[in-house]
Amino acid sequence: MIGASNKGWKRVRDIVAVLFFTILIAFSVKSCVVDAVKIPTDSMSSILQAGDYVLINKFIYGARMPERFLFLALPQFHFPKLSSVQWGDVVLFNFPGEPTEVYPIGHRLLIKRCVGLPGDTVEIAQSHLIVNGYRAVNSFSQFDTVPFRIIVPYKGMTVQLNEQTLPQWTVFIQREGNSVTRNGNTIFVNDVPTHSYTVTMNYYFVVGDNAKNSYDSRHWGCVPEKNIIGKAMMIYWARNADGIRWERIGTVVK
Repeated sequence: MIGASNKGWKRVRDIVAVLFFTILIAFSVKSCVVDAVKIPTDSMSSILQAGDYVLINKFIYGARMPERFLFLALPQFHFPKLSSVQWGDVVLFNFPGEPTEVYPIGHRLLIKRCVGLPGDTVEIAQSHLIVNGYRAVNSFSQFDTVPFRIIVPYKGMTVQLNEQTLPQWTVFIQREGNSVTRNGNTIFVNDVPTHSYTVTMNYYFVVGDNAKNSYDSRHWGCVPEKNIIGKAMMIYWARNADGIRWERIGTVVK
């Protein structure tokens, strides 16, 4: 009886171990290699439409190990990236927050197209997207937006801080993990008086293809590289109120 009991417990233990490691492998793949998301709106129409289910390549930009698995703390590891974000990539990212928020309220995932790389000059003039002086000719380059011009922040970029520029840079500097205060005409970053700030991360300017119905970098600013999760690859399932949209399944995201 004792032998049979031991064999029974051993079998249960083996089954639990197999289930645990199966879940761990599945969790690791989802966290670091490939994931799937449902598109909730038409902000990326027509390439992505509400009801599309999209595969996300998380490995291409250098996936990060999640901090925890169930109750276990995991060793932190950043996989080497196979490629940097390229102009025109459709990327999934963590929303960095509203312009006045140092930390976003809640957790939101957004998917948009990158139209500005670190250091690029992005302009909207006469409803057209202009990058580094060249007008974009893609179908997603028409904008009903107030004209503006921005240099996409990049690691090592130095910005001048004064009474006029401080309001536009305060939240940005705080998001990079610094304190910003002002006493009279003197500006302090991490309690050190300064007239400038050096950016510590690369950023990207992203927009929705359906620009008139997209809430994107034109409204809340650039996306820090650390917020980018992966690149949209393919529509693997599509469904709307009328049923399954077979013609969209298998579409490669470009």
